[in-house]
Amino acid sequence: MNIYDFYPKIFEKKIPINLLDISSRNYLNWKKENLLNVPKENKSDSIEKREKVLLNVFDALWLLIIKELREFNVDFLTIRTVKEILYSYIQLDQNKIDSTPNDEFINSILKYIPNEFQELIKPLLKDGSFFQLFDKLIDNKNAVLFQNIGGILTDVLIREISVSLIIKKSNGFVEVEFLKIDASDSYSNYGIALSNSIVKDTFINVPMVPLIGKLFENSNFDKYTFQFDLYNQNEKKVIDALNDDLCKEIKITKHHTGDITLNLTFEADVKNEHAKEVRRILGLKQYEKIELVYRNEKHLIINNTRKEILKKV
Repeated sequence: MNIYDFYPKIFEKKIPINLLDISSRNYLNWKKENLLNVPKENKSDSIEKREKVLLNVFDALWLLIIKELREFNVDFLTIRTVKEILYSYIQLDQNKIDSTPNDEFINSILKYIPNEFQELIKPLLKDGSFFQLFDKLIDNKNAVLFQNIGGILTDVLIREISVSLIIKKSNGFVEVEFLKIDASDSYSNYGIALSNSIVKDTFINVPMVPLIGKLFENSNFDKYTFQFDLYNQNEKKVIDALNDDLCKEIKITKHHTGDITLNLTFEADVKNEHAKEVRRILGLKQYEKIELVYRNEKHLIINNTRKEILKKV
């Protein structure tokens, strides 16, 4: 299963940049500095156009990363390097490849390939020539699945993995590492990896879960998260309940990793900061069970069928 199996509309361009709290002036400046994942324009095409900019989820995440880095005055050259790494193909772990049976490895790649190409590509995987032809065989929609930015969204939204970008410089060159932790990892392993960087390197840490969470927190995003099917039908009922005067309480049981049950009443003003938390918990699948309590004593219980566990840091 890949991210398109869960969210088949995620690649569609629907999100306006103003929802990311990014001004048109900054967007055009970033575009001029080649920070964006868009084709380069000819000078004749660079005359300012008042065209509406719409983004897919992958490029929206990248703009949020740029915004975060610019708030810390990270220079354009460094950001361009980070972009090149995020939009480059994921480097495969050779040790894992060597220890994986050949048929299992081939099948793990084929599941990302459109059905009409699988018979063509299978022999290329067997003889090792596939990756030399990769760019010619994969269209833009499917290519992002093999790129680091696609891997980040898959890790956070589908798997049990939190990801941080660790950006540092070594001998004048920018390096980007992906620090990952999932529900099965011990935090001691995470702490060791992080402490090694802390004592040896100057670096910038950009955690991905809070940035991706921003796509859910703003109620103005509901239209787009619904269009992308980032909430399932039951989760949409919870979003609707935030604006329903008949709903008097929302009880969210978070994961058994130490997070407490969150009880929100309308007297506690769930339509403001707490509402953001509800949206984020739903979007990131950070719950075990949700109960809606209505004034007519009706109860609705929603269980997390995906069981996506992201531990509280």
